[in-house]
This record gives sequence, C-alpha cells and structure tokens, in this order.
Amino acid sequence: MLSVFLLILKISGIVIASILGLALLIVAAVLFVPVRYKVSADYHEKAKARVNVSWLGILRFIVLYNDKLAMRAKVLFVTVYSNDKKASSKDKKHKKRKKHEKKNETSSAEENVFSISEEDARKLTEEEKPEIRMAEHDTQAHEDDGDTDERAGQPGDEIHGRDGTSWNSSERKFFKKIRTFVSSVYSKVKDIIRLILDTIKKVKGASDRLKEKFEKARTFVTDEDNKKLLHFIIAQIKALIKVIRPKKYKIEAKIGFEDPAVMGKVLAYVSIFYGISGVDLSLEPVFGENVKEGSMSLKGSIRIFSLLVIALRVYRNEQLKKFISR
Repeated sequence: MLSVFLLILKISGIVIASILGLALLIVAAVLFVPVRYKVSADYHEKAKARVNVSWLGILRFIVLYNDKLAMRAKVLFVTVYSNDKKASSKDKKHKKRKKHEKKNETSSAEENVFSISEEDARKLTEEEKPEIRMAEHDTQAHEDDGDTDERAGQPGDEIHGRDGTSWNSSERKFFKKIRTFVSSVYSKVKDIIRLILDTIKKVKGASDRLKEKFEKARTFVTDEDNKKLLHFIIAQIKALIKVIRPKKYKIEAKIGFEDPAVMGKVLAYVSIFYGISGVDLSLEPVFGENVKEGSMSLKGSIRIFSLLVIALRVYRNEQLKKFISR
C-alpha cells in the first residue's frame, strides 16, 4: 500500500515538474527569444511596402501595401487571419447594392416623369398666382414712383425750409447725398478706430500670455528635478532605440523642395534624428524642385525582456511619478 502511494506521489511530482518546466520554458522563450522583423519599402510616384514579423517560425504576421492594405497572420502554415477575403466580399456586396439602387432609381424616374396628378397641377397654379399678383403690384408701384419723380423734378416745384428759405428738389437731393456720404465716412472711420483698438488689446493680451508661458518654461527648465527627469527620459529613449534598432539596414532617399528654407529645416531635423538614433542613411537633397523618392530595407530583432526592463525603470522612477501627479 505504501509503495503504491509513493508511486502516485512520484508520478504526480513528475507531472507537476514537467508542467512547471514547460511553463518556465515558454516564459523564457517569450522573454529571451527575439521577435524578428523585416521591412522593405519603396516610393517612386507610388508607395509599396512589406513587413514580416516572426517568432520562432511558429507565429508570423505579414503586412502588404500596394494601393491596398493586406494583412495575414499565420500559426505554422495555417492562416488564422486574413483581411483579403473580407475586403473582396465587402466590395462585391457594395457593388451589388449600388447596382440594385441604380435600377430602383431608374425605374422610379421612368414611372414619375409624366405622372402628375390633377391636385398637384392645381397647387402649382395656385402657387403661381400670388407671384403674378406681386409682379403686377411691383410694376404699378414703379409707375407711380416714376410719376412722383417726374412731378418732383419739375423746376417750378419748391420746398420751404424752417427758416423760410425755399429749396427746389435738385438742391434738396444734392444736400441729401452730401449728408449720406458724410455719415458713411464717419461710420467707416469709427469702425477702423474700433478695429485698431481691439487689435492693440489682443496683441497686448497675447504678449502677456507669451511672457507667462516663457516664465513657466524657464522655471521648468531651471528646476533640478526636471533636469534629472529630462536626462532620464532621454537615456531611456536612447536605450529603446538601441533595442529596436535594426541590425542591418539600407536607406536611400532623394528629397527636394522649391523653398530652400524648408529644405534646410528638413536637413536639420534629419541631422537631429541621426544624432539621437545613430541610423545611417543616404540622403540626396535637391533644391528648387519638389522631389520625394526613396527605398528602404530593414532587418532586426527585439527581445521582450529588454523592453520590460526599460518599462520597469520608467515605472519605478519617482521623479516621473511626481511630475505626473502635479
């Protein structure tokens, strides 16, 4: 009986040890076996790209771009995900639906071209009547205005003012024009002065806000804790770039802009990126012409353990916690 019990314990211990060993093996493989990637891209009036990501040859993820994005995920040699079939089925359904809608629209249009009921015709005529009446009323009003203008424009007609002086219609119209012109000039000058005062107020407020932001930035930069935090973040970014940086790469580019100042800014940004990442690239600048061409091929590997180490450093940094909690 005791021998059977010991045999059961032995077998259960072997099973538990095998399960633990398998779990440790899987965890070690996930942490230390690198995820390999390969990227190739080309742009000459048309963009093309291909990305392959694989782990131990078991899991593979493929992304293709050539006028359309295609993605596939494979486990060993079995495709577990692909968006090509879904996209094609969606396109077919969309085309069928469009054809059906066009047929319905054409059939309904053919049926309703000459089918107007008597009630609709009566409504249309009733809607046109007020417009005719309004047109007749307008013409009559214009005729009446013409008659009054003719009567007012006669030289014999005079209008007496408050001081007893008599003005004829032409003088009255002349002084009325002068008064309207002076009032319009006064209103325009008033609007211009108001606009200038509002602009001065806005510029003053913007300068005050800019001074406040500058003071905040200066205090932030001169603070010792912030300086240490900035150095820490730059160090972690460099470590991250070192982890994910490709081991083999080839980058060739030909870039040009019509404005030389823009080209100078691009070259400055490229030099900063080169200084931080250390990535070597072949760049051919073209001044005075819009040119965007290039090709790229990358090969590299990423270890999950290295990423976890960087993430743990960032998580445990006390200065970053204080900065976030502000």
